[in-house]
Amino acid sequence: MKRLFSILLAGVLAAGLVGCASSGTDSAASHIPADYTAALADSRTEEDNSNYTIFTLENGGYTASKGYAEHLDSEAIASQGQMSLDVLGLTTEDVESAAYSVSLMNVKAYGVAIVKPAVGKTDAVKEALSGFIESQKSAQENYLADQYAIAKAAKLETLKNGEVVLVMCENQDQVFQSIETALK
Repeated sequence: MKRLFSILLAGVLAAGLVGCASSGTDSAASHIPADYTAALADSRTEEDNSNYTIFTLENGGYTASKGYAEHLDSEAIASQGQMSLDVLGLTTEDVESAAYSVSLMNVKAYGVAIVKPAVGKTDAVKEALSGFIESQKSAQENYLADQYAIAKAAKLETLKNGEVVLVMCENQDQVFQSIETALK
């Protein structure tokens, strides 16, 4: 009887270890978008984190954090996540995964995004984000000089790992450096 109990206990422990290993694998597979979201949130001021929701797109689905995310249901997250993606000029076909935050009002030149382009879509992503920058410059040029300066100084770069990063906000250089460091 003791022998049977020992064998059963060993089996339960082995199954537990296998379960832990497989859940660790799942976590690693979905780790990139969480890193993107954390990289954006950690690079921004508390004020920006309070005011601007970060939308994350992965596998065609949206999640939201920061800003007013806690007040959104899943339908509103999907709708506003898609609307913000549209504002950036991107389509879901262009994006493997992304975290992004934009101002949907034309009184603020604000957009921060980390985009992992879908295979073969890097140029399309860069073109779309360049278009977003140009539209923000055009919208602010004769309207709000300080916001035009922010739009004009926007940073758009492709990192070594292939992510395309857009930073259009106050303290752009500092925010970009923080994102770049977080993604190394």
